[in-house]
Amino acid sequence: MKYKKNSCNNYNILPKINFIKKSIYLIGIGGIGMCGIAKILIKLGYKVSGSDIIETYTIKDLILLGAKIYLGHNNTEHISKTDIVVISTAIKPNNPELLFAINNNMYIMHRAHMLSELMKYYYNIIVCGTHGKTTTTAMICEIFQLLKQHPTFINGGIIKKTKLYANLGNSKYFITEADESDKSFLYFNPIINVITNIDNEHLECYANNIELLKEHFLKLMEKVPFYGCNIICIDNNHIMQLIHNNNIKNNIITYGFKNNAHYQLTNYIQKNNTSTFNITNIQQNMTWLIKLNIPGIHNALNATAAFITSQYIGLKNSQIITALEQYSGTQRRYDIRGYFKYNFNKFHGKVVIIDDYGHHPTEIKMTIQTIRYSWPKYRLIMIFQPHKYSRIKNLLQEFVQILSTVDNLFILDVYSAGEQYLKDANSYILYKKIKKLGIVIPVLSKWYNYYDLITSISTVLKGKDILLFQGAGDINCLSSLLIKNKFKI
Repeated sequence: MKYKKNSCNNYNILPKINFIKKSIYLIGIGGIGMCGIAKILIKLGYKVSGSDIIETYTIKDLILLGAKIYLGHNNTEHISKTDIVVISTAIKPNNPELLFAINNNMYIMHRAHMLSELMKYYYNIIVCGTHGKTTTTAMICEIFQLLKQHPTFINGGIIKKTKLYANLGNSKYFITEADESDKSFLYFNPIINVITNIDNEHLECYANNIELLKEHFLKLMEKVPFYGCNIICIDNNHIMQLIHNNNIKNNIITYGFKNNAHYQLTNYIQKNNTSTFNITNIQQNMTWLIKLNIPGIHNALNATAAFITSQYIGLKNSQIITALEQYSGTQRRYDIRGYFKYNFNKFHGKVVIIDDYGHHPTEIKMTIQTIRYSWPKYRLIMIFQPHKYSRIKNLLQEFVQILSTVDNLFILDVYSAGEQYLKDANSYILYKKIKKLGIVIPVLSKWYNYYDLITSISTVLKGKDILLFQGAGDINCLSSLLIKNKFKI
């Protein structure tokens, strides 16, 4: 079997799978992009096994469903007994299991290819975009489930109400988010294609050229058939440019706060951690009042995309609105863990704990703004774990500016996600730049030095504080550890 390297995917994967083969092994099975596929495969009757480096909630769930999962990536004895090996872009070329599969001429598929094969005979609804994919996908899934559409879905996060990240339904609908970070979203053939936004992210996969990134979004839009639609947010400048500069003939439905949107948002009001706003269909001259139990302008936009998607397949407006009001959120997306008492040596009080997955300056900015609206009298203390050295390098000044808007900042080591250390783009460089700006005095901390980190945090608490654990790595484990230990050190 021959493979060709390219700039982002480790290999060009074979074009088609033979589903007569029953045994499937997923390398990195616990990753949020892989576990959902594994769950669907198990429920379809395939024999599923895999490996990962740590045991997570999703791995425990898959084991309960019957998967055989091994810790570590040296399980060549087990992988040799499988018919198909599934990898993601996160799996490095020197992974021992992958090397074994290559050397033994085994059938290897990229996760997006496997997912696209699973979706082949469904009515495909995909959500893509730099920010908001997971929340928007979760909203659509919850609406469809509550309104008894029984969809099959795979989401990039765990829905809080149902604790589901994937499920095999019994209807024609298959809902998933699609990843632009490695160009794998072009595997999909959507009937409904939601694009939340396009931003300066993952450009290392696009020759550091955002125009090339936009071209790939355009290719995806052009794959939508005449009976489908592209649902796009025109508040985003890159999307606006894409529409204006290209003669896109596929059906387009726009939404946003701008006056020329097909579905315009108005009268946005945020109160504590809830929000209300109007959606007006300009052509039909109809307006609907939307209530959400989550805050944030970005979530109002996400909810509007979910509303349009649900309306497009014929669901009743009143039922969609009721379902949106019941949406409970997704883990690690502005995830309010609760109000907690703390007891740090001589320091006593209460604090609000929030986990947020955002790892791009735009996402972090929206989270900070939302918190400031929700708790105007509270101080914001951020514990930030940068994600990838390349992201710091490409967006260093943006990070410096937005991180300087919190009251206290603790910077942890970079969660590398497999990248090599960069001496000119790391936590220390970020720390020095923020300190030099002088708006906030950052503290450089170590995740593994739990005692020192918590002691440092305790010295800045004043009674009305938000502890925001920010990042896409394993920083949520730190907040969970803090809660588990009841803030005692």
